[in-house]
Amino acid sequence: MHMAVATTALEAKGGAERVVLKLAEHFDATVFTTRYSPEGTYEEFGDLDIRILKSPLQKLPIGKRLSTGIAAGSTFYTANLQEYGDFDIINAHQSPSEWLRNKNKQMIWYCHSPNREAFDLYEWRMRRRDPLRKLAFWTAIKAFRHFEFQVVPKIEYIFTNSKNSKSRIKKYLNRDAEILHPGIEVGKFRSGEYGNYFLYPGRITPEKDIEFSISAFRRLCERVKGHRMVIAGSLSDRPEHIAYFDKLKKMAAGLPVEFQTNLSEGELTELYAGALAVLYTPINEDFGLIPPEAMAAEKPCIAKNEGGPRETVIDGVDGFLVNNPDEMADRMEFFIRNPALAEQFGKKGKKKVERDFTWDHFLKRFEEKAKEVLKNAEEK
Repeated sequence: MHMAVATTALEAKGGAERVVLKLAEHFDATVFTTRYSPEGTYEEFGDLDIRILKSPLQKLPIGKRLSTGIAAGSTFYTANLQEYGDFDIINAHQSPSEWLRNKNKQMIWYCHSPNREAFDLYEWRMRRRDPLRKLAFWTAIKAFRHFEFQVVPKIEYIFTNSKNSKSRIKKYLNRDAEILHPGIEVGKFRSGEYGNYFLYPGRITPEKDIEFSISAFRRLCERVKGHRMVIAGSLSDRPEHIAYFDKLKKMAAGLPVEFQTNLSEGELTELYAGALAVLYTPINEDFGLIPPEAMAAEKPCIAKNEGGPRETVIDGVDGFLVNNPDEMADRMEFFIRNPALAEQFGKKGKKKVERDFTWDHFLKRFEEKAKEVLKNAEEK
């Protein structure tokens, strides 16, 4: 089976990039993308066949973010991958890479989530813009939805990562999807001591709502001294993300909060190993690999009670689900007062990820469906 894997960008070390990497390695696939930063993403991509699709629209004088989005959309919508090789099937990931289905057949889309800016986060994004930028954003999203609704009905099969994403796909795109949880490489993680810090790992972007966790930590510090918060994750050079990072640093001023950006996998693994607990508070996250990764390191996860974490964290068993920063501060204090229970929660979590989040199961099921899609195409 000759597979092409497509995703919009490979610039970070996140859950979506990990799924792309695992599938590309398993199928010895060619990876198509519009943006690739070897320094920013997983180094293993350097061993794969990466093809960067270019578009003259990338240099439109309308702002970097908008021109980049238009370029990616036009590139995927017009590309014919048979010009690059005789591919049997295409596996798309981040939107709008699924627009390759316009000129190419036999696609399995692993939809991490429908484009959140166009759908569930649209109003939130609009509120953050001034009037002129609102008009540009409205126009861009209107065009995006037009092409999305044209292409998505053609896609042969859709996998997704969670019940949350499955419901979004049905609500916004009127397609069914099969849930296939990403795996966790449990062997890469280890459990160290249950130290004197709380870890917030992941991309440093506004939708991760790291302010929620900093607010909780501030409340904790009013009650208990001697503990730190470590915010560790990938930070891009996008102006919006840099501004958000600066906002977080100002918010954390005067608190024992450390920021560590663009770490190696080994460095991040060590931070997991020494934490007392892991914090995770994004806005209605589609799935989120952070809670299962915390469990792989035998650490409890304290997460916001919405989105993907509600499917991975069992409240009061291997972590806590909280509704506001005050509740989070209470749960953080609970683990400070009861470190043995932090360890007990963590061990229960590890057993769960060893059972439910394996790459072997993920790749086996994906390959089964890919063969089925190809067989159906041959019979037509």
